[in-house]
Formats: sequence, C-alpha cells, structure tokens
Amino acid sequence: MNIVICDDDPIYSNDIKNNVERVFFDLHIPVSVKVYTNSNDLWGNIDSYDIAFLDIQMTPHTGIQIAAKLKEIQPNVIIFFITSYEQYLDEAMDLNAFRYIKKPLDAKRLQTGIQKAISYIDNTNVNFYLKDGKKTTTVLSSEIIYIEICGHYTNVTTTNGEYVSDNSISFWKKKLISSSFFHVHKSFIINMKYITEYKRDTVTLCKKYQVPIAYRKQSEFRNFFFNYFGGQ
Repeated sequence: MNIVICDDDPIYSNDIKNNVERVFFDLHIPVSVKVYTNSNDLWGNIDSYDIAFLDIQMTPHTGIQIAAKLKEIQPNVIIFFITSYEQYLDEAMDLNAFRYIKKPLDAKRLQTGIQKAISYIDNTNVNFYLKDGKKTTTVLSSEIIYIEICGHYTNVTTTNGEYVSDNSISFWKKKLISSSFFHVHKSFIINMKYITEYKRDTVTLCKKYQVPIAYRKQSEFRNFFFNYFGGQ
C-alpha cells in the first residue's frame, strides 16, 4: 500500500509516519510511506497513492489543493486532513475527506482511523466497462478472485461469476488497492484471501484456478505471502 504524508513540520510528519508504520506492521501489511515537508515538492511529484495525510495550512500549496490533485490521479485515494484550523472543514468535506484530525496529534484516534481506512479499502466497489464498452457493472473488490489479461480485454473472475472487462490491467492495478491483491504475473492479479495452495511458481485459488507466478516475482511474492497470512 502506498501512503504519502505532507506537513511542513518535520517533527510532526515523522510522528505521523511512525504511527502509520506501526499500525501496518502490526497488521502484517506491506507499506511504502513517502514524507514531504514542503508542499511544493509534493506538488511536483504527484503520484498514485492509496492514503494521504495532509496538513491543510501549507504554502505555496494548501492541503486542499494537493488533495484535489491527488484525486485526479487516484479518485479513490483516502484523505486524512490534519490541522488546527477548523475553518477549512467545509472545503475538506467537499473533497470527501475520510477523517479530519486536529493538532496536536491523538495517536490512538489516528490508529483507529487507519484501521477503518484499511477496512474501507478492502470493501470498495469497483465500477467497470464490460467488453462491448457501452455497459458498466459493479463488483465488490473483496469478491474478486483474480484478474487475467486476455488479448485486448481482461477476464474478471468473482465469487458471483465471470465478466469480460473492456479495461486494461493498469486500470485494475489502480482500482484494486486492497492489501489482499498481488500482481503475480504480467497477465494476472490475484486476491490472496482465495489462495488454497501455494507452490514456488504457482498458486491455486478456490481449489480450482491455477495461476502462474512470474520468476522475477517469486521472491517478492514469497515474502508477501508469509507476511499476509502471518497476520490472519
């Protein structure tokens, strides 16, 4: 999971970072955290993030402005606004902020918020185009077993049936931000929760779907597998 923190107070930024990493470590979820103490540096390096912790009162770019730009890249990004200025609350709510946390930092409240954010991510609805490119459907991400590239389309296998999606694998990588998904092969994304057998170069899902693990992914996947199931 990719997380970004931006606050112009280095001590405060590191405090948030330490709390975030502690929660994910306890949950055995791999996480990458980037910290910026200058909003202009983040503005020039906007990327796709799953969760963002942003101070609202920053210059030259406010947390509100950065949040809007982050949502252009990743509409499902979860925003935590951290500030002591309550007059910005309405603007924060306009961007569907997940939490509004006051300074000084309440570590327990922050940790509870992170845990709820992870639960929210794990139960996100994904809306996508079907093969004809004219109709859409919606599935719960937790019900997706795996995604497979098939020519110009992607097959979506779920607990409720199979779909042929008009969307690319890169679309699914952005949408499936739950901690249970892993891109095991250039043609496959799997949901870890449905693994019933694991070998060095293959996984079996739901006792019937066998998926290859790319050679260059095997070491990374092995670590991810044991971290993931170590936290169950």
